[in-house]
Amino acid sequence: MKKILLTTLAAVSAVFISYAAIAQTERLPAPAIGIVDTDAILRDSLASKGVRLERDKVATLYQTQVQEDEKKLRTEDEELAKQRGVMSPDVFQTRATDFQKKLADFQTRVRDKQERLDYSFQQSMQEIGQAIYAVAGEVAKERGINTVFARSQILLVVDPGMDITAPVLTKLNAKLTNVKFQDPATLARVDEQGNPAGVAPAAGGAPRPAAAPVAKKP
Repeated sequence: MKKILLTTLAAVSAVFISYAAIAQTERLPAPAIGIVDTDAILRDSLASKGVRLERDKVATLYQTQVQEDEKKLRTEDEELAKQRGVMSPDVFQTRATDFQKKLADFQTRVRDKQERLDYSFQQSMQEIGQAIYAVAGEVAKERGINTVFARSQILLVVDPGMDITAPVLTKLNAKLTNVKFQDPATLARVDEQGNPAGVAPAAGGAPRPAAAPVAKKP
């Protein structure tokens, strides 16, 4: 019995030694971590600043157009109110209904402009984001880093030397000085599957809720 037990223990020991040898040969490399503040790069890179400048130009143009249309609608509303006392109820109701349709069409156009502007901006920033990913990989390889995290994923950074944001930003600015900001009026929108996304109907279509201000500058 004792001999059998000793034989069994020897066999088990051999198995553990074998697994230890395998683990030794298949040991994963020690992590060398780099951290990139992608938010800062999306804010400070030359390409990002150029995209924001173009976005703001279009937003200012849209806002001017909206204000002009609002002024015309306000004037028409005031004139309609003044004429209410001299119109028959049927005529006034017809005029009021027409005005409400015109107002709904205006709200639809404003929302469509805002959505298109936002989508065009998102597409440009997404292109910059992809470039950041590629450049971060190049910098990591140059520095012997095998793991890169976005700063937003990290709760606490103990060693500032892990931060490679500056070299990534420098390299990105050298490789990508600008990104085309596509005209929101003609840019075709697609969903995540690449299918055409819903577009606000043209004037005369079904009304949507009141629109948010166009000149939004986050």
